[in-house]
Amino acid sequence: MYEKKLGIIGIGKIGSTLLKAAVKLIGADKITTYDINTEVLNSTSKIYKVDTSANNMELVEKSKYILIAVLPQVIDDVLGEIGKLIKKDQIIISIAAGVSISHINRFISEEYQIVRVMSNVAALIGEAATAISKNRHVNQENLKFILNLFKSVGLVVELDERHLDAVTGLSGSGPAYIFLIIEALADGGVKMGLPREVALKLSAQTVLGSAKLLLETNSHPAALKDKVASPGGTTITALHLLESDKLRASLITAVEAATKKSRALNTQK
Repeated sequence: MYEKKLGIIGIGKIGSTLLKAAVKLIGADKITTYDINTEVLNSTSKIYKVDTSANNMELVEKSKYILIAVLPQVIDDVLGEIGKLIKKDQIIISIAAGVSISHINRFISEEYQIVRVMSNVAALIGEAATAISKNRHVNQENLKFILNLFKSVGLVVELDERHLDAVTGLSGSGPAYIFLIIEALADGGVKMGLPREVALKLSAQTVLGSAKLLLETNSHPAALKDKVASPGGTTITALHLLESDKLRASLITAVEAATKKSRALNTQK
């Protein structure tokens, strides 16, 4: 029996967001945290009233579920410290981009429970797009807890691990693509005379409203696009230009490039 249900290693933006969600889900008394930055560790402990651990090893000894929320560049250091301490009834949850379950198995027995997660920055406002992949040792009870944790910060899908690099290329990196599009649309509005602040708000709300319309109606984007584009109108004229300038092809290529980079990062580890 473990002293804590959840231990979180790394209290950065996503780690602290998941900490906040976990406090609501299971209660502060069932959580412990550790971060190499003691100032961040102590401040989040005061905010959320959660226990802290002196180091990664102590956190592992206390916790049933171990959420590793560190950058891919430093996850080997963490795994090197805790790998031999992990027990068969504990569950490792990694949100490090491009780090495969097989790579984690270099430090932790292949018979142990490991879940790999790819989420995105929209978790900060509870609107993340998250994909979860587990190895065959994770049971339904443990999976349910993990799904509930990530559902509390947005949409969750379960996928075979071979798809997670593509998820990284699409929704992991995707917010940056959308921010670029929002900024460009706002620039277009400014060019045509709109005040910058107004143009940016209209652009952001247009993207938000369009996404919600698609999700809530479960419509195909092409069908919704056709409803906006009336014959001989302004929208079809603009769409023709976007197609001519290969916007669609550019976005497809961007997802492809980010996916390949994610695969390469794992190969390099």
